[in-house]
Amino acid sequence: MKYDNLLKAIFYDAMPLFLRALRCAPVVEYLNIEFPARPKLLADVVARLADGKILHLEFQLSNDPRMHWRCYHYRGAIQELWEDAEVIQIVVYLGNGPVRMIHEIKKRRLDYSYEIVDMKELPADAFLDSPNDSERVLALLCHSEDPRKVIRQVLGSWRHLSHQELLENIDRLKTLSQLRGMEIIAFEELERMPFHLDITENLFFKEAYKLAVVAVEKEMEKRGEKRGKAEILAMMLRHRFGSLAEPFQLRLESASTGQLERWAIRATDARTLDDVFAD
Repeated sequence: MKYDNLLKAIFYDAMPLFLRALRCAPVVEYLNIEFPARPKLLADVVARLADGKILHLEFQLSNDPRMHWRCYHYRGAIQELWEDAEVIQIVVYLGNGPVRMIHEIKKRRLDYSYEIVDMKELPADAFLDSPNDSERVLALLCHSEDPRKVIRQVLGSWRHLSHQELLENIDRLKTLSQLRGMEIIAFEELERMPFHLDITENLFFKEAYKLAVVAVEKEMEKRGEKRGKAEILAMMLRHRFGSLAEPFQLRLESASTGQLERWAIRATDARTLDDVFAD
């Protein structure tokens, strides 16, 4: 602006009285910084709904500690384009761990929030009952007492699909099964399906299966190592304190490797079993 610098100089010089007029505290430090340029905003989904509202969806595989600020900036940009529309913001969490993202900003004169939907908390039946082939596969991300049964139902509902449609949907199933750590179950159920194509020759899926097998083997190796440490610690404890009551045995069986190591260190000079297992 033509008068920018002059106006700034005038107000800087008159700042003490000006701030009193605004009922603000005195300035203790001028923060003369240049704000970094904001990166281009690219939302996952922005859509106009039948009721006139604007829907904004973001898909998250992990917890973003700054998600509330990201959504806040999205909201401003969306609302600026559609000033009169109501904006609905939902972050769809696809991770396996608990949701730890902040969903609101509560400041003086700033009250903002958005919704977080954890797919693990939605019932699988909500998608299994869909007549749409692409919608049913989302059941893999949802809550179910029997994930294998869910995969079997989804695959069984695809028998009518053409060769190409079947491959496309299986690619989606592979991706979602990997997100939930169910690659082996998905592979086993695929092998049982009477599809008229050799799905097991799909290179991508075979590699995913191999990786899953390796992961399981490593986990079994860890469990074997943990079992050995638990047995050694049990021997140490019986030697020092006599027979172990069932509650202590159960704690040894369910403990992590780190817990076993901590208990073993305590067992060298603990006076009682309760001292060993005190957490």
